[in-house]
Amino acid sequence: MKRKIQLSFIIIFLSLLFIPILTLDNKSFVSKEENRFLAPKPLHVTEGRINPQYFEECSSYLDDRFGKRKQLLSLNDFANRILGKTLVNEKAMQGKDGWFFYIKKTDGDNLGDFMKKNLMSKDELDKFKERISDAAKWCDDNGIKFIFLICPNKHSVYEEFYPFERPSGPTRADQFSELFGELGIPFVYSRDYIISQKQNYDFPLYYETDTHWNPQGAYLSFTQLRDIIASLFPDKSFPKVEYSVAVDYSMTSGDILPMLRVKKAKSTQVSLKPTGCQRTDLYTYIKNDGKNGVHTEGADKSLPRALIYRDSFFGALEPFVSPLFSESEYIWKRFSEEDKEHVLEYKPDLIIFQAVERLSPYIVH
Repeated sequence: MKRKIQLSFIIIFLSLLFIPILTLDNKSFVSKEENRFLAPKPLHVTEGRINPQYFEECSSYLDDRFGKRKQLLSLNDFANRILGKTLVNEKAMQGKDGWFFYIKKTDGDNLGDFMKKNLMSKDELDKFKERISDAAKWCDDNGIKFIFLICPNKHSVYEEFYPFERPSGPTRADQFSELFGELGIPFVYSRDYIISQKQNYDFPLYYETDTHWNPQGAYLSFTQLRDIIASLFPDKSFPKVEYSVAVDYSMTSGDILPMLRVKKAKSTQVSLKPTGCQRTDLYTYIKNDGKNGVHTEGADKSLPRALIYRDSFFGALEPFVSPLFSESEYIWKRFSEEDKEHVLEYKPDLIIFQAVERLSPYIVH
């Protein structure tokens, strides 16, 4: 009898180990619950060379696709709630007072940044400096003004809501700020300014359940960006638009909660509307295809033309930036060699190179 019990236990244990592998999902492309693309099957060889990230990509592939994933993860979440544990997985983490944070290691490693374990070596900084200098020189050679813009990580502004304390000392973004200062290149990183201003608001400047800043947080960064743009074009008269602020609260998921398989949580919703006019009085859309391209036309045709290489953080900036230019094109990608032909065809007066802090090493390729 004892042997039968032991054998049954072994069979159950092995089944728990192998069923997720034997029922691997290799057909799906999207997780509807988490609102994201699933990791693709890794390639042994890329661009004619052995893929150096192969084993890391295998791990992501298996994490996303093991059989009965949804049921097993839900069971794990249920157990954690019963035990009163903080919700956390490889992608996201529950913070204090209803705040949630994105921590995926292979997408900028916000957790490593919070712990200041991602500081750049001298060689890495030298390579970054070379890429920035090359892009700046190319713009200069072609008579194009430029600004580099890094949008602060959520945890850089609201570290007090992390579940543990942040170590002292400089961050990777501090290293970049110092480098831009040495180069004398127009640069905006508004972390310290936003932190200095957040006490003036009785609502947060980033979404509690989302990675991004809200319109008021974006507007604070915009004011610094606007001042630099004005200094680059001293002969131009840029509009200064006043905005009214409306605040509401709702139960939403944001882009983080689906990663933790939480349906909804309280989130502060902030909107800014121009006073004394409509947005359409300030600018209109030539096209608005989201990630596939946004193109706007400002009301004042005497203002400069702008080309913006951006990511999702610039979405909240676009309504404030667009009135500053006669025409603006927003391209959701990093600037690289292949983009130079389009730049010369478009003939912008200004290029803005933007990246969120966690991906700032790749602001240009």
